[in-house]
Amino acid sequence: MRQRFLQTAMALFFAIILGVVARAQQPVTVPVELVSYPDLIIYNGKIMAMNDATLTPALGRTVQALAVHGDRIQFMGTNDEVLRFAGPQTKKLDLKGRTVIPGMIDTHSHMHDHTIQLWTRNHRQEVESVMKRFSVTGKNFGELTHGIEVVVKENMAHPLKGQWAWIDLPTGGSSGTGIGIQYLLKEEMDRKKLDALAPTLPVFVLSHPSMLLNTAARNAFLQLYEVEPTDENERAALTMDTTLVRSLVVDQYFRSHLDVLADSLEEGLKHEAAAGLTTFSSHIVGLRIQDAYMRLVRGGRMPIRFAYADRFCQQVEPDMAGCFARKGDVAGLGDKYFWNVGVTLGGIDAGPPQICTTMEAPKEIKDQERCLLQPGNDYAKAMHAALMSHLRFVVNHDYGDKTIDYVMDIIEQVMKEDPVFTVEHIRSLRPTADHCGFYPRQAQLPRMKNLGMIISCDSMFLNRSAPWLKVYGFDKANRIAPIKSMIAGGVMTTAEAELGRIETGTSETLHAQLAHLITRKNDRGEMIAPEEAIDRNTLMKMSTVWASYYVIKEKEVGTLEPGKYADFVVLNKDYFTIPEAEIGSVFPFMTVLGGKTIVLRDEYAKEAGMPAAGPQIKFSFKTEYDFGGGEQ
Repeated sequence: MRQRFLQTAMALFFAIILGVVARAQQPVTVPVELVSYPDLIIYNGKIMAMNDATLTPALGRTVQALAVHGDRIQFMGTNDEVLRFAGPQTKKLDLKGRTVIPGMIDTHSHMHDHTIQLWTRNHRQEVESVMKRFSVTGKNFGELTHGIEVVVKENMAHPLKGQWAWIDLPTGGSSGTGIGIQYLLKEEMDRKKLDALAPTLPVFVLSHPSMLLNTAARNAFLQLYEVEPTDENERAALTMDTTLVRSLVVDQYFRSHLDVLADSLEEGLKHEAAAGLTTFSSHIVGLRIQDAYMRLVRGGRMPIRFAYADRFCQQVEPDMAGCFARKGDVAGLGDKYFWNVGVTLGGIDAGPPQICTTMEAPKEIKDQERCLLQPGNDYAKAMHAALMSHLRFVVNHDYGDKTIDYVMDIIEQVMKEDPVFTVEHIRSLRPTADHCGFYPRQAQLPRMKNLGMIISCDSMFLNRSAPWLKVYGFDKANRIAPIKSMIAGGVMTTAEAELGRIETGTSETLHAQLAHLITRKNDRGEMIAPEEAIDRNTLMKMSTVWASYYVIKEKEVGTLEPGKYADFVVLNKDYFTIPEAEIGSVFPFMTVLGGKTIVLRDEYAKEAGMPAAGPQIKFSFKTEYDFGGGEQ
């Protein structure tokens, strides 16, 4: 009996096992919706991950294929390794050997300002409800004065209520060497004279970076921001002409037309994406610009990621230090399309000749030097307050080297005052400075490295600064964007650019601008410190992996790696192997942001069997810089 029971139990056991095995061998149907198949696979290409962050030309990993799920990179590898993950609804794009790079990052651009300027040019009638703009030219100071008188007494004899007169004087091109700047600096027209001409009409006279407001304009502008219109508040709150240039129309006309502003920004950003940009950084001047961006963010309409610096404690704010002390740490706040990278005072000097520098020059030039930040003044107190409040401080504009000395002095003073601010803590904040107009000098590099500074450089300053070598000395050429020295000195460097015409549908390529840092030639063909030339790999790292550290998103953008945002660009040529002279002819066939195609050029869309998307920019392959006349 016992033996029979054991035999029955064993038979039943084996029957169960065999049944389980049989069922396991049968296919199990799983709904497609429950499987995380890639949404897109690009394959058969040269995909540059750019995942080597070292300060060397090393590029990192190169793969053939990449898979995207949602807005993230899912897999990378060989064609076979990635294609095997394709599902029934996965889109597949054969790159046919083309080169793919991470979406490029511009660490200083005023692209929204370019868009607004284009809009105002195309909608003069709407803008004239708040401001009429005039250009006055002349060969001498007397002719400029006469031109201003004509505008005020004749052209603006019967203004609308609240309407301004904006008068542009000659700047001498982008180099800032024109007669208008000297006219204002030498006070051939001052506030007293302008008030006599226009006692009630708000008048703004501009020759960047010089400006003049009459009393009516001073009062109207400060009152717009609920600031008492006093001489002291004007001195504290209106230090830069850009405050008015970039906010006069924005904060008056667009106050009640935010949808129009948001639509314009979206279209302008799409044009920048066509150049291969998927992330940029800048400060915002004009409070309504942030409101318009937030409309795009809330509507899921951002075509580029924006890492913005908070300048609102400087913009028309008489108590900058108190504002920073009350703000609290904001770096990183935001979402994946719009986040903060720190606080800023905007410019801490201006442009030539109003820069802050240790370089020697004739007394007439040195007298025009403008150090907005210097020991003990309001700007220095504000920066000190920001650092003591543990804020990341971003120097969004600096042209000369002396102001950078002051910046580093303040950082080191804070370290002495509070033991919490160790070198490691300061490095974690990643202090930055932009432009490289005439800095850094060699002696500054060890301090920059020690503080963990990241420096953003504009290749076009090889044009803008060059005329001033006649003033400061041709031996100072090695202070203009000395990128090779910075990298050799252990200072991470990033690339910035201004594609100021791309919103019109015609523009030089982004690489045409940046390639000047390889050739070290400006648009005149002048060689500017050839010893500072860099190679193409280094230049690409400045616009991708290194730039991701500037925008404090190195774990999400700047390289192509599983888990990061699927921001990438398919190039028309292989940037890494074509002759150096042809780098300027490289542009994107396709720009993808978070797995979504923002721009697909018509010529590539036909080959890929996909509909074209986004602006179809007419690219040129060289830059043309306006040096202007009347140089020093």
